[in-house]
Amino acid sequence: MEQSALRISKIIKSFDGIKALKGLSLSFNKGEIVGLVGSNGAGKSTLLNVIWGAYAPDSGDIFINGEQVKKISPTKAQELGISIIFQHRRLMPYMTVAENIFIDNMPKKHGIVDFKKMSKDAQDLLKMLSLDIDSSKKVEELSAEEKQLVEIVKACSKNPKILLMDEPTTALRQGDVDRLFTLMRTLKSRGCSVVFISHRLKEVIEISDRISIIRDGANVSDGPSTQYSPDRIVEEMSGITATDFEHQRDVTDSSFSHAGQEVLLRTEGLKVANSQSISFELHKGEILGFAGLGGSGVEDIFESLYGLKTKQAGDIEIENQHATIRSPMDAIKHGLGFVSEDRQLNGEFLELSVKDNICIPSGQKKRLFSMINRSEETLAAASYIEKLNIKTESSQKLIKNLSGGNQQKAIIAKWLQLQSKIIIMCEPTAGIDVAAKSDVNALIQQIAEEGKGILYTSSYITELMHVSDRIIVVYQGQMFKEFSRSQYDHNQIYLAMNGIEEQSGVNDEH
Repeated sequence: MEQSALRISKIIKSFDGIKALKGLSLSFNKGEIVGLVGSNGAGKSTLLNVIWGAYAPDSGDIFINGEQVKKISPTKAQELGISIIFQHRRLMPYMTVAENIFIDNMPKKHGIVDFKKMSKDAQDLLKMLSLDIDSSKKVEELSAEEKQLVEIVKACSKNPKILLMDEPTTALRQGDVDRLFTLMRTLKSRGCSVVFISHRLKEVIEISDRISIIRDGANVSDGPSTQYSPDRIVEEMSGITATDFEHQRDVTDSSFSHAGQEVLLRTEGLKVANSQSISFELHKGEILGFAGLGGSGVEDIFESLYGLKTKQAGDIEIENQHATIRSPMDAIKHGLGFVSEDRQLNGEFLELSVKDNICIPSGQKKRLFSMINRSEETLAAASYIEKLNIKTESSQKLIKNLSGGNQQKAIIAKWLQLQSKIIIMCEPTAGIDVAAKSDVNALIQQIAEEGKGILYTSSYITELMHVSDRIIVVYQGQMFKEFSRSQYDHNQIYLAMNGIEEQSGVNDEH
């Protein structure tokens, strides 16, 4: 009798000629929780989207309960009993919790949606997880954590046979993680196959029956979770051993020294959202990297410094002067710039030209004092287009028509135009191709060499190590460990992001 609820065989999937999945073969048994782990870009989310039917594989086969399924789609996947919890929430903000939970299957009475029954059924499901969330509330009124919990309830409301979970615990506190794990074990006892993706290694080892590790689109290791320790998982994920890093430390050594360098930014006891007691200094000409898993608090720290989130306690000093930052305008006045992960949401005006995007902040400042000199703006934009090698036929071209890498350069240019002393870089290479990433990171290093202070975070540890002069690891809202460049070790940084101190060696069972 077929034991696997789901089996994939020799799956290949490419994007723009680059293989994201390279002949991947895996099986997931009925009544089993499998932890699927891999570094960013390994192909985990791509695999789930192939199983879910959002992406069609270039080649390979998918089997559900031993039967081959051809041309799978999200609709067909649901019919086959597959549910998915996406990494990025897909709830409808203006609909209620109950409406979101049952959006695909609203109960009806005499052909009309039975809102009373829907609300009651939703409330019953929420109670099953011991969640104190009002099902009649609009989703836009919920916290990030509550939204994630609603996503989980929505997926489980369909009584899935196969549940795909892409980073479901990122926004959750420990109590809710525990409740989620109880639910996962209940589903397992009912014969459901659960695929659990997470960067939180302790959670993966705790909840999984089996662990599968993929690297660069291929499976490299698979076995009972009892055979894996965090250090073994990290080494399998990265393909890098401690010996490899002894060599890399010589290559990545840097001449940057804090000695005699002016302190541009100092925080003392900063507390914001779930982050607390954050104290650090950023020096002139330094790129200070921050590493942390989703929900660690890095984003909270960066957004509070730019006035997007309110700090609850602590002091901020810029060039040894106390700085009160309650809004982005306050931050700009103090010489801070912000490059967001979501360029279109926080960084650029899509329907305006490259020139206008570069000069808007400066123009807003000048409006307070004098008329704007348009010729001066044109010359300034042209200067930065040349300096930053922004590929565009004209400064008048709409920024939305540029590539992602060139859009990001234009956003950086606007802060240089405003003569920002400190630039906060939050995932500055997100969503751009490999060549453009190299260009943007080279530009960031160039800016630092000119005396700017850079706060930098990236989901890719190798990128952080390449760009940063120091790396501070944040775990559960606290500064967990700091690495100087001479101490850089990919695997140890990843372990620190999981709240695990340096390991003395690799698991003997490896």
